[in-house]
Amino acid sequence: MKKLLQAFVRCTPLAIALFLSACQSPPAATGLSSQQVNVLREYGFEQTDEGWELQMPGKLLFDFNVDKLSGEQKTNVEKMARSLHSVGINHLRVEGHTDDVGADAYNEQLSLRRAQAVAQVLVNAGIPQANISVQGYGNSKPLPASNASAVRKENRRVAVIVPVQ
Repeated sequence: MKKLLQAFVRCTPLAIALFLSACQSPPAATGLSSQQVNVLREYGFEQTDEGWELQMPGKLLFDFNVDKLSGEQKTNVEKMARSLHSVGINHLRVEGHTDDVGADAYNEQLSLRRAQAVAQVLVNAGIPQANISVQGYGNSKPLPASNASAVRKENRRVAVIVPVQ
């Protein structure tokens, strides 16, 4: 009995460690390492059904009828891209959007130009261009409206998504 108790005491720390590691949410379920998940969270990405999407406050918002990044936005996107690249995140989807003001055809082109502007900064920071999918949705995917004028600004956005692989 004494030997059995001694064996149990020696095995207990290992058993506890195994139990605790089994209780953690493994990032492997998303195909990403914990380091990759930490970098994504650091930059404001949130997990969705489609992958990891850059959410507020990290969302890239544009002024009315503008398709160029501000200096601060460009710096922030470059920093984010270098961090993503450093942990092996090199496949991204960049989706441009607009508000509901203006013609649909014009808004589709404007949203595409916004997405392309962000994608170019990602490429310049080291993400391979072949690994970036760019799409412009115009005003076809608006955010839920609680305040028409406030949501218009929120809809002039580019989303950066790390797709589920």
